[in-house]
Amino acid sequence: MVFFCCDGCGETLKKNQVDGHAAKCRDCYAVSCVDCSVSFPGDDYRGHTSCITEAERYEKTIFRGVRKLDQQGNQSVQKGKKLSPQDKWNRTIQDAAASAPPDLKSYMDLLVDLENVPRKEKQFHNFTVNSLKLQNTGEGKKIKDNIWKRLIQAKNRKDEEDD
Repeated sequence: MVFFCCDGCGETLKKNQVDGHAAKCRDCYAVSCVDCSVSFPGDDYRGHTSCITEAERYEKTIFRGVRKLDQQGNQSVQKGKKLSPQDKWNRTIQDAAASAPPDLKSYMDLLVDLENVPRKEKQFHNFTVNSLKLQNTGEGKKIKDNIWKRLIQAKNRKDEEDD
């Protein structure tokens, strides 16, 4: 759970309380994260979901694990650790989005921003109906099929590179 401190009055707030407090507090121009002491003006705090672990905070000099702040994009850089299947899939989506044709580029960019993209075809098609607003008829079905085909091709290429 991330806690913030109002830079105007000093009140400590949970993330879900910040909007209500900002409406009441005249001096609330920014909030600071209690854990990492980063100040967030306006509503920038919404993107701050995690920063440092308790071990990092309280064990500072003797902490030996991978720090959450040592990240490359959204993926944690952990040497010697295997990526989870979902993390592999997310990286596959990023790779496929980078080389997507213009007609699919906007949809692929939306997929990159989502963390819970299904790895199975049927669930993926249902997901795109809800998240990308692509219907199961005509043009929407063709776009979904093309996206899935590109993702599977990118996954197969990645699997061959790993072998």
